[in-house]
Amino acid sequence: MFPFVVALPLAVFLPLHLSVLAVRLANAPSLGWPEIAPAAAFCAVLLATWAELKLSKYSGSPAVPCAALALLGVGIAVQYRIGTLKTVELRSPSQLALPLGVFAMFAVHLALRRGRINALERFWPVFLGAAMAVVGAVIVAGRAFRGAYYLAGGMNPAEIAKPLLVLFVASLLSGHRKLLRRGFLGVPFPPLNILVTLALFWAPPLLLLVAQGDLGMFALMNATLLVMLSATTGRSLYLTGGFAAMFLAARLAIPLTSRGRARLDAWSDPFSVAMKNGWQPLQALVALYSGGLWGTGFGAGSPRAVPIVESDFAYVIVGEELGLVGCVALCALYAALVFAGMRVASRAKNAYASCVATGLTACLGIQTLLNVGGCSKAIPLTGIPLPLLSHGGSSLVATLVMVGLLLAISDEDPPLVAG
Repeated sequence: MFPFVVALPLAVFLPLHLSVLAVRLANAPSLGWPEIAPAAAFCAVLLATWAELKLSKYSGSPAVPCAALALLGVGIAVQYRIGTLKTVELRSPSQLALPLGVFAMFAVHLALRRGRINALERFWPVFLGAAMAVVGAVIVAGRAFRGAYYLAGGMNPAEIAKPLLVLFVASLLSGHRKLLRRGFLGVPFPPLNILVTLALFWAPPLLLLVAQGDLGMFALMNATLLVMLSATTGRSLYLTGGFAAMFLAARLAIPLTSRGRARLDAWSDPFSVAMKNGWQPLQALVALYSGGLWGTGFGAGSPRAVPIVESDFAYVIVGEELGLVGCVALCALYAALVFAGMRVASRAKNAYASCVATGLTACLGIQTLLNVGGCSKAIPLTGIPLPLLSHGGSSLVATLVMVGLLLAISDEDPPLVAG
């Protein structure tokens, strides 16, 4: 377990961190202890995770913590390079996100492993209510900024709604999977009352996301629902038909709002709005192009030319300074995490646990696709952060909670006792 949890993530992180240190040392006579604080913090996270898994006799997949910690290491290196992570000063809310997220990951794993996560199936009203309460609180107490509502300091605790909604909808889908699987000639024909019930419970939290202005999460959670529905029932038409309906609805609805029209204009023809909404995507494309195949060297680029690069456009930092090779390697790490999550889902012994693992993995994978697609101009910008890389404490905590849930589902069987 030690090579997967400590050695491999450290092998990903150290070259990046040392590269930034080398660039900074070339421009400064000396470096203080704050320059090594991020590396010390990441090493502490690795050792704490290894100790927690070792002491709890973790028997699940080592690929899940390995891929997640490697991505976390890249995220810490990226944020240190861009200057948003300067030290381990825990007085800052954003700096508290890492220890809080790691603690939450441990707590979720220990509390729900050995099949105890299956007991959550009957508490779906709690998860639905909690998700709505969190999003509603942001709307009531938050302030409008760039078309959405945030709390003081730019915090968006509505990110925690993602695992809550997955836990909620997994109860409905796993409990009615036989009825939802009904069909004729491959076409699903579930009872109308089941579809109406699902829609009535699913609509309120999603409408709150629309009211909050978080259309990216609205699209993300609907796409996650379709993947969970298709995986639970084995009916691929739920996925293909659902995505076709989502595309058509987005094509008709997005131009109806000024914010939607602005994002479409910035995507379809950024040069026509270069001094307005097109500036950010244009600068991102310039940065990706300048990175070429091998990049400018980690720490030697100019990522600050892209507005708000540390959050929505963290992928651009990798593209400019590590080039196409770095982007492919980063996407391979995300693919490894998604593949490991799907393996956990396929091996789960309980339908509810399998549905939860599918939803969590789909959410992480689709979120990655939406962010990378927006940065590379493959799709319009959604404002979705890149998991474990983008700056944002709420997103980091929510993602680590999702990793903790995957660890708990994977850690289903007690360890074998020799003799």
